[in-house]
Parts: sequence; structure tokens; C-alpha cells
Amino acid sequence: MQTEVLRAFRFTLDPTPAQQEDLLRHAGAARWAFNHALGMKIAAHQQWRTQVQALVDSGVEESAARKRVRVPVPMKPDIQKHLNRIKGDPQKLPWPAGSIGPARPCPWWKEVSTYAFQSAFIDADQAWKNWLAWTATGA
Repeated sequence: MQTEVLRAFRFTLDPTPAQQEDLLRHAGAARWAFNHALGMKIAAHQQWRTQVQALVDSGVEESAARKRVRVPVPMKPDIQKHLNRIKGDPQKLPWPAGSIGPARPCPWWKEVSTYAFQSAFIDADQAWKNWLAWTATGA
């Protein structure tokens, strides 16, 4: 019979001021990316609700209207493409024609790792799935 022993270690982070600034910048980028992704999902959901309500107002039963209306909710690949489109090419000014969002909404995004954005988009996808599952239970 073998016994498995688990050991826990605690480490304290003691970043330099420059490292602390980098950590805060990455955390801020991830927060912005999560909120941006969630905002895109909420906008798609609002569009779906508006279309369902229009059908209900025209006399279609709500359950039928809910099944009929299809509005794609953007997921990580779509949101990543959108971010790349609004980031544009830093060598070119002004920003590309047709870019969505304000010019330079996040001037710091070239200073952080792309993983801060990618993980936030994945987290937003999971949060959206959790919310849909929660609302499906009638909570």
C-alpha cells in the first residue's frame, strides 16, 4: 500500500516597481479584454431580444419567436479578429477605414502579452456559457 503525501509551499511575490507596473498593466489589459468581449456578447443578446420582441408584437407566439430568431453571439475567434481589426497597424495613421471603436481605445495594448487578451476572451466565453446554463434552469 502506497501513501501519497501532498506538500504545500507558500511563496511571497516581491516584484520590483517595474515588475509591479507590468503586472498591473497585464491585469488591466485582461480586465479590459474581458469587459470588451462581454460587451460584444451582451450587444448580440440585446439584438436577439429586440428581434424576438418584434416578432411577438407582430403576433408570433413568444416560444416560436425565440426559436426562429438567430443572432450569432461572438466567441473568442470572432472577438480576437475584431480586436486585431481595431488595433490596426501601428505604422499607419489614421486607423484603417471601417475599423470599429474609437481610435486608440487602449494605447497600451502593444505593451502587454497577447495572452492577457486571449485568456480573458476564453474566460468571457465560459462566463457566457455559465450564464446561459444558469438562465436555462429558471433561476
